[in-house]
Amino acid sequence: MSKQALENVTNSLKGNKEILMKKKIVSLGKNYTVMNSSHNPLCYVRLNWGSNVGGALVSNYMGKWAGRMMNYTYTVNDESNQTALEIKKGGGSWSSNFDVREPESGEHIGIIQFKRSFLIGGMRARWVDPKTEQVLITTQGNVIRRKYRMMDGSGREIAKVRHKIAAVRDVWKLEVFSGNENLHAVIFATVLDFEKEM
Repeated sequence: MSKQALENVTNSLKGNKEILMKKKIVSLGKNYTVMNSSHNPLCYVRLNWGSNVGGALVSNYMGKWAGRMMNYTYTVNDESNQTALEIKKGGGSWSSNFDVREPESGEHIGIIQFKRSFLIGGMRARWVDPKTEQVLITTQGNVIRRKYRMMDGSGREIAKVRHKIAAVRDVWKLEVFSGNENLHAVIFATVLDFEKEM
């Protein structure tokens, strides 16, 4: 079923140059609804309730460093809530890897290599092809403030993240300039947004 779900998500995102990301304020866990410019849902990205509460408890009682050391899994779901992809975070406070896999076949879609720093922007990440180790996406700008660009391996801008939209609470915009990178860009942007709050 997950292969069909992945196809559903890929098709729903295809051709959308402007993607809206809406974070649910009240929910069990951390949840994003990914929408088109007309606010119609395209897919969902979620961190389950157990992982979210566990991480919050560890962070509150042992500090953020300990909370960031936890392993947890995000899911990308299609409109009918079928899981299309799993994004598994390995332990690590200052740096960690996120394995993106199709759960039914175990196919390795990508690796997000993530690093925190004290510099302006506070975060750096890159999406790496698991077979060739080629860098497919990197960040440039201030991730913490949602003012950054995504560049491909040749330095070409493929997407841009902007501040939340005025008068629409907790909705921010992802502009995609390369039609083949929508799914990667959505996953990349959402993981970064989750992690900046950890």
